[in-house]
Amino acid sequence: MGAETKVDLSPEPGWSEFPAAQGMGGNRSFVSGDPDGDRLRARYYRRDADNAWVGKVWFGPGAEGPPEHAHGGSTAAVLDEAMGGAVWMAGHLAVAAQITLHYRNMLPLGTVALVEAKVDRVDGRKVFVHGKIQGPDGQLYCESDGVLIKLVQRQTDHFAANYPDTIKLFESISGKTIS
Repeated sequence: MGAETKVDLSPEPGWSEFPAAQGMGGNRSFVSGDPDGDRLRARYYRRDADNAWVGKVWFGPGAEGPPEHAHGGSTAAVLDEAMGGAVWMAGHLAVAAQITLHYRNMLPLGTVALVEAKVDRVDGRKVFVHGKIQGPDGQLYCESDGVLIKLVQRQTDHFAANYPDTIKLFESISGKTIS
């Protein structure tokens, strides 16, 4: 398995193309930065019914932890990226403060898993989000709960001045403009 491995990450019915989501993390992203690599390949969408951040992720041989299964850190990284995307898509420029993972089943290498993340609620600067990874047959591999903290103005200003591409990506994903 390697760059020559063909992987179908096309959308499920009811999922809409979301071009901005493909830039999540850019080419530096551990999760989605190498679309032809042997570790992880991810493609994200917006589910039409509820605007959830959804996607498909392939776990290749470079993501191995226990023999023939994905490393727990690879599933954690996927859920971190998906939950961050869901929060940004909901219009909150925020970063992770806490992520709790619940591993349910070992995820076999070569699996194209479904990932989903949705904002549960917002309390002041705290954004609460839930995510999960499951197989196409519905088998649950991992669930996560996260708390992301919305940036204060000086942090937003710092990002805008030093990382304009990150701000452009947020604006594209959220539909909001940072002034």
